[in-house]
Amino acid sequence: MMGLRWSFVLILLFNSVTAQDSLRVLRTFTPEQAIRNFSVDNLDNLYLLTRSRELIKYDASFQWVGNHRNQVLGPLRQVDVTNPLQLLLFYAENAVLLQLDNMLYATNRFEIGQLNLSENSLVCRSFDNNIWLYDARAFRLRKLANDLRVVVEGEWLQNKIQTTLSPNDFAESDERLYLNDPETGILVFDLYGAYLKTLPITGQAVLNVHQGKIYYREGGALFYYNTQSLQHHKIQLPAGINPKQFRVNRSGLWVFDGEQLFLLAP
Repeated sequence: MMGLRWSFVLILLFNSVTAQDSLRVLRTFTPEQAIRNFSVDNLDNLYLLTRSRELIKYDASFQWVGNHRNQVLGPLRQVDVTNPLQLLLFYAENAVLLQLDNMLYATNRFEIGQLNLSENSLVCRSFDNNIWLYDARAFRLRKLANDLRVVVEGEWLQNKIQTTLSPNDFAESDERLYLNDPETGILVFDLYGAYLKTLPITGQAVLNVHQGKIYYREGGALFYYNTQSLQHHKIQLPAGINPKQFRVNRSGLWVFDGEQLFLLAP
């Protein structure tokens, strides 16, 4: 029933918006590898996670830069490219964080298993190059320094959220923290780890937050939610582009249709 109510709210918001944002294709790229997912940083460097669990980097001209593979630590759950000079890779199964440089060489390793985490925990980089942690076992957010000291500890979420969470992505943007749960929605926190609200945007595989807008997929189409105007806008994609995966950065909307990658912008 809750999911139906949220869907009804979204329909009302969609109907209240008449303008659409139309985009055109600026660049295309056809990967040689079979891709599980991808990321793009603010320098337009492209990171492809292949089906064989290899991370491959291409520069802004789509020239190969390097690759990283680790078969020992288990599945790679998250790749945070917020800082292009210090990538953050999270191997949740073994509770290990790897930091890579811009050539994808490992420069640091964090053994966060000592924090007694569950495999449902998530991480993301903070604006000051510390590490945010969603601690699923303790049910709270924590900010860790590079020596794994807890420098910020958020509130116990059981007092605010009366549901079981199974989040799949976590990000900091515009002085807010966003925790994506496909069933519950997108939970919003301040930079002290205090819960603010839940946005009824469900069914998302990853978070896409950029400059006060939350981008999401609904029924095969793309939309964004403006956190200032509180309105939902539909994005008009060029004909023939089916957005199976997408990312957003300052250059525009990056869409992968299963075969080709497109950079779209007005």
